[in-house]
Amino acid sequence: MKNNTFLRSIRLVPEVRRPFLWSSLIAMAGSALRMVGPQLISRGIDEGVLKSNYSYLLEQSLYYFIILILLYFVTSKALLAIGLVGESYVKSVREKLFRHLSSLDISYFEKNKTGVLVARMTSDMQSLNEFAREGASSVITALLTIFGATIAVFLVDAQLALLSFLILPLLGVATRIFRNHADKAYWSIREWIGQVLSSLQEGISGVRIIQAYSDEKTQFDRFKNINDQHLKANMQSAKNIAIYFPFLEITRVTSIAVVIWFASIRINEGSLSVGELVALLFYLNYFFDPLIQLSFNYDVLRSAGSSMKKVFSILDEEQVLSKTGDVEPQMESSRVIEFENVNFSYGRDTVLHDINISINKGEKIAIVGETGAGKSTIAKLILRFYLPTKGDVKFYGESSKNVTQRWARKNIAYVPQESFLFRGSIRDNLIYSDPENIELEKELAEIGVLKWFNRYENGLMQNVGERGSNISAGERQFIALLRAVLARRQIIVFDEATANLDIESENSILDATDKLLDYQTSIVIAHRLETVLNAEKIIVMDTGKLVGFDNHENLLNNNDIYKELFSAWDLVN
Repeated sequence: MKNNTFLRSIRLVPEVRRPFLWSSLIAMAGSALRMVGPQLISRGIDEGVLKSNYSYLLEQSLYYFIILILLYFVTSKALLAIGLVGESYVKSVREKLFRHLSSLDISYFEKNKTGVLVARMTSDMQSLNEFAREGASSVITALLTIFGATIAVFLVDAQLALLSFLILPLLGVATRIFRNHADKAYWSIREWIGQVLSSLQEGISGVRIIQAYSDEKTQFDRFKNINDQHLKANMQSAKNIAIYFPFLEITRVTSIAVVIWFASIRINEGSLSVGELVALLFYLNYFFDPLIQLSFNYDVLRSAGSSMKKVFSILDEEQVLSKTGDVEPQMESSRVIEFENVNFSYGRDTVLHDINISINKGEKIAIVGETGAGKSTIAKLILRFYLPTKGDVKFYGESSKNVTQRWARKNIAYVPQESFLFRGSIRDNLIYSDPENIELEKELAEIGVLKWFNRYENGLMQNVGERGSNISAGERQFIALLRAVLARRQIIVFDEATANLDIESENSILDATDKLLDYQTSIVIAHRLETVLNAEKIIVMDTGKLVGFDNHENLLNNNDIYKELFSAWDLVN
């Protein structure tokens, strides 16, 4: 079942099954009406034209006209119903995919390129949209028409029906070969679309660095190579179609020629009427025309199928951390965070070795160390983005393996190295954690930073743009810091969060932090001397090992590694 994309796709959105069944019944009624037309034409020829009974011919023509009118309304209703089902299905899939992506572990996003994931939500969803809008109705009506035409041909004359379908096994072999090659081509196209989008995103996001290093040619050559591979995949798909479609047309013409040949003999013998031959030719066209239509829609169908496989590749990813743990710690203990003999690896080398730390409620802790010392990894373990490879991290005495992800997200705030702002106003971003209960102006005034926002034309209502592009990097960082502070979580983690701030802004946020974090436990990955001096205790890391955990004075007197780091900072300042 897990490997059957078609069945999984049906079961993915159960709420559309009933509307789909209803729309299929309407389409079936339209196909049945379509099969009536050739019978009326057959009678009109045999009983009207050949016998010069023009009143009978007029009567059959009137019936045929009524059938056409009914067919118009039924087909219109069927197309609308199928289209609605398709669009509703795509909407539900997009929401399920986004919800699942949002709940996946951070490790998944670190292993997968953002551009490829964006492709799942954009180009793959676009493929499903195209199928829902154009392909679904065509495929359903084509299959029903083929089914109805097959029955109708045998009802007219079983012997000629068998003769006309003798070539179908050869067509089936050709179709199977075409499908095998087409499947490979479409999978390749989808893969390279993801690579193209990823390369585009990298080139656009990093355009400042690219231009600063005059690396435009290298980036263009890299993109051109990926784009050329995408072109090759598309050309292979076009080649498959160019070979298969003419063969399908030859099959149709051959089948009709065989029927006409043997039908003429039967008509001469008197065992078949001219009207029946005409009806047979109509039904054969009803059989082969949808086959050609299906072939033209196969690229849309296969593209939708490939997209669904990509969607399932994400939906099959396990939400490990969100499903691990069922305990919400009682936050009465004075010991907030404990590392007990913690080792950690991202899957290759061990980056943390035998870490033992105990952090009490309300303490302001700084983490210092050279690049790659393990500072950010400790922060990720505190945030429960990962679980330790060995040992244990505890929150209020409860193992992080037992703590629910919901508790961690409700009680631990985070400000990363690269600040992220959502599209909207400064106010929207500052009250993000609790829009209904944060009295923004009052709280900003209490901590003395309200006037800071007077620099903007629209004050707190200033639009920050996408990812905060309308304001400077330092201003983005300041707003991100304030957002975390205003969230009033029990634990707050700053990952070198003041790196982009000027001295004035840093002093403002540090003052604000001091006022608001009296009852909170804060962990700051230190980047500046001022941050270290404000900390009550300092964790000193060196190549993944804890080499010091004490206050500033003691470390300065007794820890050589800290002394070197502090001397370097002091020299810079």
